[in-house]
Formats: sequence, C-alpha cells, structure tokens
Amino acid sequence: MAAPVEADIAIDRSTGRLTAGDWRQRALIGALDTYGALSRPLMQRGLYKACRLVGNAAWAGLTAKIALAPDAQVSFPASDPYWNRMLLRSYDHEPETARFLRLIAGVDYGFVDCGANIGYWSVFVASGAGGGKLALAIEASATTFALLSANIAPHANRVTAFHRAIFDRSGVEVRLNTEAHEARGIASQGEASGGESVTSIAIDDLLAQQGWTGRRLVVKLDVEGVEREALAGMERALRDDALVIYEDHGSDPDHALTRHILDERGLEVRLLLDERIVPISQAGELDAHKRDRTKGYNLLAMSRSSEWPKIL
Repeated sequence: MAAPVEADIAIDRSTGRLTAGDWRQRALIGALDTYGALSRPLMQRGLYKACRLVGNAAWAGLTAKIALAPDAQVSFPASDPYWNRMLLRSYDHEPETARFLRLIAGVDYGFVDCGANIGYWSVFVASGAGGGKLALAIEASATTFALLSANIAPHANRVTAFHRAIFDRSGVEVRLNTEAHEARGIASQGEASGGESVTSIAIDDLLAQQGWTGRRLVVKLDVEGVEREALAGMERALRDDALVIYEDHGSDPDHALTRHILDERGLEVRLLLDERIVPISQAGELDAHKRDRTKGYNLLAMSRSSEWPKIL
C-alpha cells in the first residue's frame, strides 16, 4: 500500500475536525466557513470566488487532504477552489450522490467513473463506506490524472485508472479545452485548446478490455459536454442494465441532456435530491428543482426494463 500523502491542511469530513494546519490556516478556514454558513440562503453564492481568493493568496504550494471515511482520503492542491471548499463544515460536495451511493452500498456492482477528476467518487465507492466496490476511473487531463493516480494508490487492488478521454469511439486523438479542471473536456469545433491531446475510448470497449461486459454497473458521467457521445459509446452496457449517473446543469433552462435521454434514447430518469429520489417523466419537470444556475444537478438514467427500480 502506498504511503499517505503528507498534507499541510487536512480535515476529517466525518467529524468535521481539522487535523492539520497552523492557526493562520485555521483562521482563514473559519472565516470561509462562516461565510459559507451565512450564504446558504443565497445558495452559497460567492463561496467559490472567496475560496479561490484565499487559496491563491495564502495556500499556493500547499497540499490539502480530506478524509471521507477512515479508509477514504483524497489530496489536492490547497489553492484549488473547487475542492478546497470541502475544508469547510458548511459545504458538501454532491451530498445527494453520496447518499445514493450509500443507499446501494450493499448491491454488487462495478463502478465506472468517467471524468474521475482526482478520484473522489472512485475512492469513496472502494472504501468501506461505499461498499468496497471495484472501480474503473477514467480521466483525460494529464495533470489531474497524476492526482487521481496518487489518490487511488492505497486502493490499487480495487481501483484501476486510465488516462483516456471518454468518447463514442476509441482510438481517436482529441484535444482538450482550456477550462479549469472541473470543466475541462474535449474541445469542440472552434473552441480554444491548450494543446493537450489524449486518446479516446468508448465505454463499451473499456468494459470489454477489462472483462466487465455483462456485469451490473453504475456509470458516473462527468464528461463536460460529450455526454451524448459517451452514451452512444455504451449501447451494450445500457442493454445490460447499466445505471448512469449524469449531470444536467442549472445553467441550461431547456434541460437539453435530460430531454435527449428521455425523448431520443427512451430511458427512464430519476432526479437525486438530498433527501429523496424523484421520478422525471418530462424534462420540463426539472423547472421546479433547478434553481441554482451555478450548480450541476445529478440524475439517474436507466433502461425502461431496468431491474434497478426494484433495488432503489
């Protein structure tokens, strides 16, 4: 097992206790935490910017670590505002997804983490809290893949990482855009590229290579604009009753991806909320739930004949 990453700032999310960091770091986290709590009625507007400002000014070059469970830890640059918000007790990353994965922790399934980023969800499902699942973690960005590889190292017997870009077909050299890591994906026609290129892979091809064809799967799609291509590359998996977790962003009032999944693919859809799972039969039903334009909303998609509703 790999040695744990030494962290300048660390927090145990299960207890909320800071286990590293000097008094200055604790004071900054305390101030950010207060703002996070006070801004909850406004959906924590401005928290990302505040964490970016503090991260750049005070935490550049430092490493942060969060413990999701005793055997589930992930590390990242402390200056990263997408992840350093998790140092705050007032903020939680996709709690509805965590609730769902805990709900199905007793189910025998394999996890396919498409757009795995630093490995947050792969590490979680491989841990005791997530049911100790086997996982395939796929990440396109080379710098983010290095963080992913380090975070999954203690779970090398359960999680396998791939430096690839999810697409509708395999073996294509694609270029990535210049967005921040949480929004980085395959550059579209005419979109600026930072010059980073990576080889694509279709989900069905990856499953065949790993001997996972035909097994029960949960596939998390976080592939920044190529969700339709990703679905086209997993036709076999969908026929084999894969459950897909995907994101419909609050910035899209037309709910285009959910509309495609319902109307063109004929799949069944559920919306994950913090306290319940809501069936969605028409895309317009999301109007009542998507209130924050800066947030991604997580949903489930499955075949109409799926066995998953009997499990949920």
